[in-house]
Amino acid sequence: MQKKAVIGGAAAAAVVVGLGAWWAVDSQVEAQTSEHGTCGGATWELSAEAEDDGTEVSAELQSAGPGEEWQVELSRDDASLLAGSRTTDEDGEIDVDAYSSGTPGDATWTVTFTPAEGEACTATLGA
Repeated sequence: MQKKAVIGGAAAAAVVVGLGAWWAVDSQVEAQTSEHGTCGGATWELSAEAEDDGTEVSAELQSAGPGEEWQVELSRDDASLLAGSRTTDEDGEIDVDAYSSGTPGDATWTVTFTPAEGEACTATLGA
């Protein structure tokens, strides 16, 4: 009986160690960094998350209201990932996403939101 308890305890410990190793690896794979702030009456968030051997970069702007037009540029170091005009949705938000090679910590990510009238909001994340 004591031998079965020892074997059962060893098996349970192996499962716990295995789950701990899986969680540690999974945490590294899902590495995410983000920054947030305010400018000109708007709030922004910029985040980069490791995904599928690359990085998904997300930028969000929360402005005063719906229907506002903003120019948006999202870049990795000096390379533009997306650029163009976006209009805030019914909640006054703009959300943009882009995918890039590399990992979240190996580059500098920048998003610039520029309203039709007013100052640009620029956010930077990374190195």
